[in-house]
Amino acid sequence: MSEHVMNIGGKEYRAEVKELTSERAKVVVNSVEYDVNLVSIGRKEITISDTALRPPPPPPVPTGIPTPALYRPAPMVAGQSSIVAPMPGAIFQIRVKEGDNVQAGQVLLVMEAMKMENPVTAPFNGTVSKIHVREGDNVGEGDLLVEVARPKMAML
Repeated sequence: MSEHVMNIGGKEYRAEVKELTSERAKVVVNSVEYDVNLVSIGRKEITISDTALRPPPPPPVPTGIPTPALYRPAPMVAGQSSIVAPMPGAIFQIRVKEGDNVQAGQVLLVMEAMKMENPVTAPFNGTVSKIHVREGDNVGEGDLLVEVARPKMAML
């Protein structure tokens, strides 16, 4: 929008005003972008709050909090097609039966944990070979829930 040289607190800054309203401005000062709350605007000077020239806070650092079960397939026992409980809870609803063909991402059962319903999904296409729980069962994290057999591969 416009480029300016500003003297703030005795120090000179090169600034580009990208957006300007009567209350806020988006300003780039020495290659760093700031959102500025304007205190007053006049023809000769702009007074801004003294916190405006502080760099923006860094983005949040991931804390290692796991993604909710709704958005990830249930964990499997290494090297097997066994699906285990992602968290402690109660089996609320079983949506498949043994022998059913399932698709990757299909809900196999719903667990209740921390007063929330958490779907447990198939991690791959296959056939439900064994269901190890019943509705109403309480399970712990890592308990075996369902086994899904991968489809057999055809030989050419």
